[in-house]
Amino acid sequence: MLLAVVLASALFLCSSASQGCLTYTGIKNIVYLIDNLQKDTSSNCSCSTDAADCLCLPISSGNCSTACFQEGLSQLSNSTVSTRFRLTVNQVKRIVITLKSNKCGSFACEQPCNQTTTGNMLTFLKTLLESFQNENMRGKV
Repeated sequence: MLLAVVLASALFLCSSASQGCLTYTGIKNIVYLIDNLQKDTSSNCSCSTDAADCLCLPISSGNCSTACFQEGLSQLSNSTVSTRFRLTVNQVKRIVITLKSNKCGSFACEQPCNQTTTGNMLTFLKTLLESFQNENMRGKV
């Protein structure tokens, strides 16, 4: 009987951990994207000037930025610039959805994207990376 309880507890803990608020893979993927997109001039363009050749993505300055991240990642995965990075962008997109559905920290909010500004791809990814890192630190406390 004791063995059954121990096994059941171990299975529960393993399944809980896989459904948790893990951000390590997301951080790794975002760092990969930032490292590779820094070389691309269209990733560093200015959204404050004529943005005809610039992919300007929504950046929320509030605590609830999940919807903006989802919107920006969708735009990024549909852009021609990210064709070679589409798989990685889609992985990050799935991680954001998982964090939201698991109600993880700042990703748990349900508000629409109250975009206060736009940023180029690098600015957007750095903002997303910061949110992932904050969630990662929150999970370690």
